[in-house]
Amino acid sequence: MNRRFHLLTASALASAAVAGAAHAQSGGNMIQELVVTAEKREQSLQDVPVAVSAFTSERRDLIGISSVQDITNFTPGLAYSAGADRISLRGIGRLTNNLASEPGVATYVDGVYTSSTVEVGRSPLFVDRVEVLRGPQGTLYGRNSIGGAINTISKRPTNAFSGEVRASYGSYNRTVIEGTVSGPITEGLRYRLGASMIKQDEGWFHNIAGGPDEGDIRDEKYFELQVEGDLGEHADFWVKAARGKYDNRSAPGGRTGGGLTPQDTALITPGSLSPGAGYGFAFGQNIVALGPARNSTFVATGGDLTAFSTNANTFNGVRDYSSQIQVNFNYHLDQMDLKYIGGFQHYKYALQSDFDGTALLSYTIPLNPGITSSTQCNPTFVALGVCRPLVAKPNVVSLYQENKEWFSHELNLTSTHDGPVQWILGAYVYNEKYKQPVELTLPDQAELATPSGAPANPKRLIYYTDQAMESWSRAVFGQADWQVTDTLKLTAGLRYTADKKKGVESGRLFCFGCSAAVDPRVLGSFTPVLDITTSTFSGTRPAGNTDPQKGVVGPAVTDPATGIRRRGLYDTWDAVTGTLNLDWTPDASTLVYAKYSRGYKAGGFNSGTITAFPETDAEHVDAYELGLKKDWSGTLQTNVSAFYYDYQDAQVPVATQPAVGPSTSIFYNIPKSRSLGFELETIWQPIDNLQILFNYSYLDATIRESCCIQDGADPAAAQPGAKPVSPLAAVDPITGAPTSRGQDLSGNHLPVAPRNKVAFNANYTWAFEPGALTGSVSYVWRDKVYSSIFDRPYYQAPARSQIDARLTWRDSEDHYSVILYGKNLTDEQDFDTLSATRQTGFAASGQYNLNRTYVLVPPRTYGVELQYRW
Repeated sequence: MNRRFHLLTASALASAAVAGAAHAQSGGNMIQELVVTAEKREQSLQDVPVAVSAFTSERRDLIGISSVQDITNFTPGLAYSAGADRISLRGIGRLTNNLASEPGVATYVDGVYTSSTVEVGRSPLFVDRVEVLRGPQGTLYGRNSIGGAINTISKRPTNAFSGEVRASYGSYNRTVIEGTVSGPITEGLRYRLGASMIKQDEGWFHNIAGGPDEGDIRDEKYFELQVEGDLGEHADFWVKAARGKYDNRSAPGGRTGGGLTPQDTALITPGSLSPGAGYGFAFGQNIVALGPARNSTFVATGGDLTAFSTNANTFNGVRDYSSQIQVNFNYHLDQMDLKYIGGFQHYKYALQSDFDGTALLSYTIPLNPGITSSTQCNPTFVALGVCRPLVAKPNVVSLYQENKEWFSHELNLTSTHDGPVQWILGAYVYNEKYKQPVELTLPDQAELATPSGAPANPKRLIYYTDQAMESWSRAVFGQADWQVTDTLKLTAGLRYTADKKKGVESGRLFCFGCSAAVDPRVLGSFTPVLDITTSTFSGTRPAGNTDPQKGVVGPAVTDPATGIRRRGLYDTWDAVTGTLNLDWTPDASTLVYAKYSRGYKAGGFNSGTITAFPETDAEHVDAYELGLKKDWSGTLQTNVSAFYYDYQDAQVPVATQPAVGPSTSIFYNIPKSRSLGFELETIWQPIDNLQILFNYSYLDATIRESCCIQDGADPAAAQPGAKPVSPLAAVDPITGAPTSRGQDLSGNHLPVAPRNKVAFNANYTWAFEPGALTGSVSYVWRDKVYSSIFDRPYYQAPARSQIDARLTWRDSEDHYSVILYGKNLTDEQDFDTLSATRQTGFAASGQYNLNRTYVLVPPRTYGVELQYRW
């Protein structure tokens, strides 16, 4: 039975504005139906037994949903970290940018999987709608959709000649020009051509060192061509080819914080302080710990969070043009459709930044005042001739790159008859290849060119990693709906997925001024630069653990000519996932559903670092959900869901600090976590032309079992807020080595999972003879979040809120629109995320302090947009 529900979206008011006063006065508060493809067939949103938030292009234009963050604000349970392009749903997501560990929320563009969320925020001129499916989608979508799936559906070619041009100008000299044209080529053949350009040359972070400002500085171009056609009576096709390029963006990748947060002296480890820390020289690592320089700059700016001071600006962008091709082919058989969905995408991305975060180019570490002659120096230093002040040149340059391409193929066979049993069968193949090199260099420190007893280092690297990896995913799936009675429907689905990853990781690490050889009496003395790749990047089993390393192929080997150490990685994972759902429709305006879903995300690698135990196990989740979708007399609609997740082996990165040597990052599987919550989406039209949207979500996403892990920012658990060291922490669960510093994290929050979240919008349309005017005001509020599995103050971003507004005029013929908009009207200086990194001094003294890092919410912006349609 096909029930027809009505969903009030902004398209209702947009339609009223288009048709003028007559239409607005006759049924302006009628709730319009919204059709989605959440279950890979067209259905009314209210017929789908899935928690779905859908955003049409009309709603996005009217309310002002122009970015991934805006979509996040109006989607219960969804969280997004703009600085790193990481998205999560109901506590399940991605906590690393290592490409060998994939997202937990699958993103699809016209049915083709992509690992980036950039396409989700593309302009409504190009996107017909965005659908956010909450909860595991492991039957019909698979491909690591353990937390949910986001579908972006493009606007398609039209039968009649039409087009639209948009231009906007806003704060910080931001200009956007975009347009499309569409129409017939011949009988049964149609096209759509589109292009956009975004340019902004003023940033909202200012460089007090005199360099250019940053913060959403961008030069972005995008082009697409679609061709759609009918191949006789039974077949049709659609093809989209797109190319895009950008130089600089605020997020992901670009500057999202000033980077001048002070070192917090309250977080200094108790005990004797080494004099080396007073000069910001990090023995045992490299010259990147610039405490005095950062603090003095912070004081000079008066603590302005939008200020930074660097000698080189951040650059991030797609080198050359990214390429994207997508194909749909449908063949309509008797009582069923056969559909092919295929795609290819390739891009090259680079991010270069001033890693030290200051404009300081040189400073001197003097001798200890107590040293009056070279005879008081350590004899080793005297022999090396280094009993002298050290001139440090701490200009650290970071270069991060991605070179990635992937293919996707899917074949669906879907029933189209009117019988009580409807079904869909499918097969899926995915392949991706990528390289991900990362370099940190000290280009002005000449000593780094000649490490002790090792191959030359002409680029003066202090850190280099790379990975050349390839992954495959294969799956078969099926789902059937059985209409048992007029009011009961049973849905069951299964999917089998097999994943494989293999490749080679490589790296090299240097130690400039290693603490093991430092005489604490001599402040300026240091050992020659050491290549410590063979010890730190060894990949050997730690003492106390005799288990073989999963995923490692052969021993790590160092190239004697380059000093680069390499190691092979390989493993496979597979899983059976599925869903079981019971729908009850007691009347034509009510849907109640109860469902169970099993989700899966393939294992991954901490590739590129050649550390011990690089592999993480696959994630799994058992999800239980109750939902109610109700239409109340055509003017009020409420969608409610309550859920419980048993989440196993969540993959998280953890920074560790060994007793000797530099810190390193490992991946860890949290054995057990739990997510439970409640979500409400409400649309109310109390009178003609007034629409009120209200969303609320409650999420309790906590770790239930995880022992015993050390906080890389506070490995000794000495800072305020640390949990007591667990008595169970006799053996490190990752390395197998003895430890006494691990904490039991049971009860801590999963990262980026706000407990409460609210979104509200009210919009009203005034209808006049020449057109209609719509005013829209939005308010969003998000609870505090932690950026780590450690519930510590320096990882906590406080609760934040934002107010946006828009005023839209449309003429009665729907030829043009004028939009005035403002975002973050109260100019709140809130944090999206907040974290901290450990700054070492002399390792022998155990002294260190913490530098705060943060991602700021964009400031108040405003502008005007003109749209013309024909």
